[in-house]
Parts: sequence; structure tokens; C-alpha cells
Amino acid sequence: MHRHQPGALAAGRRVLLAGITALALVVVAHADARAAASAEVVEVNQPSADIHVANRYIATLRADVYDIGPAARAAGVEERIGDMVESGGRLVVTSEQVPEGAAVMINGRLAFRILVADLDPDATDTPAQVARAAAQRLELALRELAEARDVRTLLPAIGLTLLATLVLAMLLWGLARIRRAVVSRGQHLVQRKTEQLAPSWVGQLFGRNGAQVFVTIPVRIAVWLLGLLFVYLYTGFVLRQFPYTRPWGETLRANLFAAVGGFASSLLHALPGLLFVVLIFMIARAIVRALRVFFAAVKSGRVHVHWVDEVTATPTERMVIVLVWLFALVAAYPYIPGSESEAFKGVGVFVGLMLSIGSSGIVNQAVSGLMLMYTRLLRPGEFVRIGDTEGTVTTVGFLTTRLETLRHEEVSIPNSVIASTTTRNYSRLAAEGTLLVGTEVTIGYDTPWRLVHALLLESAARTPGVEQSPPPRVQQSGLMDSYVQYTLLVGVADPRQRLLVLSELHGRIQDAFNEHGVQIMTPNYEGDPESPKIVPRDDWFKVPAAAGPAASGLEDTPR
Repeated sequence: MHRHQPGALAAGRRVLLAGITALALVVVAHADARAAASAEVVEVNQPSADIHVANRYIATLRADVYDIGPAARAAGVEERIGDMVESGGRLVVTSEQVPEGAAVMINGRLAFRILVADLDPDATDTPAQVARAAAQRLELALRELAEARDVRTLLPAIGLTLLATLVLAMLLWGLARIRRAVVSRGQHLVQRKTEQLAPSWVGQLFGRNGAQVFVTIPVRIAVWLLGLLFVYLYTGFVLRQFPYTRPWGETLRANLFAAVGGFASSLLHALPGLLFVVLIFMIARAIVRALRVFFAAVKSGRVHVHWVDEVTATPTERMVIVLVWLFALVAAYPYIPGSESEAFKGVGVFVGLMLSIGSSGIVNQAVSGLMLMYTRLLRPGEFVRIGDTEGTVTTVGFLTTRLETLRHEEVSIPNSVIASTTTRNYSRLAAEGTLLVGTEVTIGYDTPWRLVHALLLESAARTPGVEQSPPPRVQQSGLMDSYVQYTLLVGVADPRQRLLVLSELHGRIQDAFNEHGVQIMTPNYEGDPESPKIVPRDDWFKVPAAAGPAASGLEDTPR
């Protein structure tokens, strides 16, 4: 026996090895079978498809099974469930795990499977979890199908729909009454305050009827928005009363809640930024008020500073206030809700483009206006001559300067034109002394120059408005080919009377030269006339001048 024991052990080992090998082959075969079964899904070749039962979402399929795409699978599942529903009876929905993933069963029969490849690649759910959620939704859909086939359950839904329709009609009727009442009161208030609105910018811009529309527009917008909200709520309520349309009603309600929740969430997130924006603008407003008080004191003369005076106080105030508000806007911009959105950036780019295109001329005018203001070239109240225009300066603005002429015309001259044109200021030096006004006459060489001087001085003495300090004086400003050019300089106290004094002085000069038989050599001299070109004294007041000197504004001064 002991001699045969080693052989028996060897035979036992061989049998054990054979058994292990057979077991391994079985395991490998089973694994190959499972792999082959799971190999039904190899890739996602087509877009995903949703399963819907009674308008309610059940699950999403993404995998191809035996070359059957997700859309075909979803259609087959819906048809299979429809057949089960048509068979009648109580339907019990369950879910269980299968080798390929999970299955949803109805009364123990397979409704559809959730494979691993059907899962959302971005989610962490397992097939079993997705199947359980799908089974719950399917059970709800099947209950709604059964409810839709029961007439008794539809009667309360119809009653609630009629009641909701009546409530909606009453609400809309009430809104219409409220709108008419508020609009009527608003229009009555505008009519009652027409005289107060007329001088305001609202009345000037819109007029009486336009102001009424301007007041009632917000009321109408609010009423329309409330009406649309009531209709939206009514539609969602009615849809939720019927099983077939209940998913649509739930979607409407969910969208409304999502919109309100999103708005509230955005408002809460934007609230700190809005508070910071309000704080910035409150500080800017306080600074602007302080600046207005300071510059008002400068303009009234109660405060004196070397860098601004009464004339430049107004433009300086405007510039500083604009800079303060611009700085506040730049500081608050990052905290304004929506400032990072593409729409907000697009609007900013559009505004910047428009400003860059149209601001070249405006900047030129503004810079010229600043130059005029701060060089004090012109001041309101001064009598000046700009080009061919004479008048009193009324305003010196950033873009234009306005003059009031002696004809009571208001002339606006662009500041860029003033900056490139010779400007004569008759008031600036007249404040320190009498303004000297000159006029010229040309007399022949055959007239003694001393006589001409005497006649010109006598004319100045006869002219009202000519100051005697400094005394008038005559200059021989040119010795021409056939005549001498004389210039008479006289003093005028008020620069605004310069043209009137010159007009009367010219009349006095003609009278004086005619009295003494002296011929004025203008137009140009070409030859000696047969008789002197003068007007005899007896002809001074021929018709229609027979009315006398008062008609022309001149007084006759005897020799």
C-alpha cells in the first residue's frame, strides 16, 4: 500500500488541475457571454431621443442597440407602453438591475432598458438610479392616462376651468376700469396744471396733449403687464387641470417660478454693487452741491480767488461738474449690473464710435471757447467788432459767442471763427479812458491845410456825443497824387454810440465844408471841375429835407 501511495497522490493532483482548468474555461466563457451581451452598445452614432408618455418626459436614450438608433428605440418603447395601456387592467411599474444596466418593468414585463451608454456622460448617476427615476415618472404618466379616461375625474377640471375663466374676465374688467380711472385723473391733473407745465421743458417739448400722453403712458404699460401676467397664470392653471395638458401647465409654472427666482437671485447678487453705485453718486452729488455754492460765491463777488473770476466762474463750474460726474461714472461702471455683458459692451463701443466721429468739430469749438474765456478776450457787456459784425457781447459759450447788434439782432459766431479772425474790442480800453473814433476826408492841395484842420475841429465841436477831453485832433495821414488825406480823431464816452456819433460827425463835416466852399475830393480826383462841387446853404433843406434838421437827427449850427 505504501508503495502505491505516491502514484495516487499524483493522480489526485492531475484530477484537481483538470477541474480547475474546466472551471476557468467556464468563467471565461461566461465573461465572454457577458461581454458579448454588453457589446450590443458600442458607440453613440445618432442624437439622443426622449421617451414621452402622455406628454410627460420619462427618460433619455443615447445608445445604439443592434444598429437600432435612440430615436427608433424610443419610438418602440412608446409603442410597447401604449399596447400595455390598451390591454387594460392595473399597471404596476417597477425597476430592477440587469446585466446590461437596469430595466423598467410594467406588471413584470419589460418596458425598456437603461444601458450604461444611455447615461449622461457629464452626470454621475448609475443606470439603477436613472431607471428608478424613470419608473416614478412613468407611473405618474400612467395614472394620468387612467384619469383622462375617467369622465368623472374630468368634471371637476371643467368646473375649475370655468371658474378660472370667470375670475380672469373679472380681473381684466377691473384692470380696464382702473386704467380708465387713473388715466382720466392724470389727464385732468395735467389740464388743471397746464399753466405750470407750459413754461417747463415738459410742456415745451410735448405740448398740452403730448404732456397728457407722457403722464398716462406708464399707467397703460403697467396695466398691460398685469393683464399679460393674469393671462399667463390662467393658462398654466387651466392646462394643469387636465391630465393630457398637465405637463405643459407645470412647465409654464416652472418657467414663471424660474424667471422670478432668477430675477430675485440676480437682484440679490447685484444689490451690493447697486448700493456701491448709489454711494458713489451720492458723494458726487454732495461734491457738486458744494461746487455750486463755491462758484455762486465767486460770481457774486463774495469770494475772490486768483485762478477764476466772475466771468470765468460759470464755464469753470460747468467743466468741473462735468468732470466730477464723469469720474463718478467711471468709478461706478464696474459695479453696474450687466456692465460685463456683451450687449452693454456693444452699446459702449457704439457710443464711443459716435462720439469719436462727431466730436472733432465740437472739440475744436470747445477748445476755442475755452481759449476765449480764459484769455479773457471777450466779456459779456463789451462792445466789439468781429469781422464785419459789431455788437455787444451777450454770452461767451463753449461752442459759440452771441452778439447783440445795434439793430437788435442776435448773431451767433462760432468760437473757432473768432479765434482765427481779428477782433476789435471797443470797451476794454474805453473803461480806462475815452474811446477814440477816427474818420477820414480827402481835400485838394489847393485848399490850405490849416483851413481843413480848422473845419474838421469845428465839425467835431458841433457834434453832440464828442468828448472834449481828450480834445479832438487832426492828422495828415497821407499825401496822395491829387489830394491830401486828413484823419479826424474824436473821443466817444460810450462805445455803443460810436456809429451814431460817426454818422452825426459826417453830417457836421459836410455842413462845415459846404459853408466855406471847400470841395471834398472823394470820389477820386481826375480834373478840376468848372465850379466847386459843394452844396449851397440855401439848398440844404430842399424837399423832402424841408422838414428840417430834426428829421435827420442833426441840428443846424449857424456859422
